[in-house]
Amino acid sequence: MSEKTAILPNVNHLAGYLHSLKPDISPIKLQKSLYFLYAYHGAFYNQRPTETISEGTLSNNVELFKADFEAWKYGPVIREVYFKKKNNEYNDGNKISEAIGEIEKYPEVKKFIDDLFNQLDSVSDFALVDRSHMDDSWKTAYQKGEVMNKDFLLKEYTEKYVH
Repeated sequence: MSEKTAILPNVNHLAGYLHSLKPDISPIKLQKSLYFLYAYHGAFYNQRPTETISEGTLSNNVELFKADFEAWKYGPVIREVYFKKKNNEYNDGNKISEAIGEIEKYPEVKKFIDDLFNQLDSVSDFALVDRSHMDDSWKTAYQKGEVMNKDFLLKEYTEKYVH
């Protein structure tokens, strides 16, 4: 995978922010929200070309956050977030405040997150699982027992939803 620059320095800030929006968020909703936020953001925002000074070419090599998605039975999962959620680490008020502060540094990103999460939250957990199971990037990784290929994921979402 080509090296990308992450907008949000830490996926845990986004997970904490989602907890601030929905304190009783389920583990499945949290994981699928992170997955769809990553995929849709990459598909839509990486289509905005930006000039790279050194090459003089057009490219945009940015991802919403750095994380590896594993293909688990109920869809894509970020292992670190899974265990932090399981250990109630996202219920810490100071960490949630820090997370909100980090997200608020990026108003356009915050709007994107708020808008998409509002849509995702209106869908049941297992409808999100079913939707994630439609993705070839999840199917391939699940069948092979591998970490999901994020380049393949972003290409799939760009082809399905942008072009």
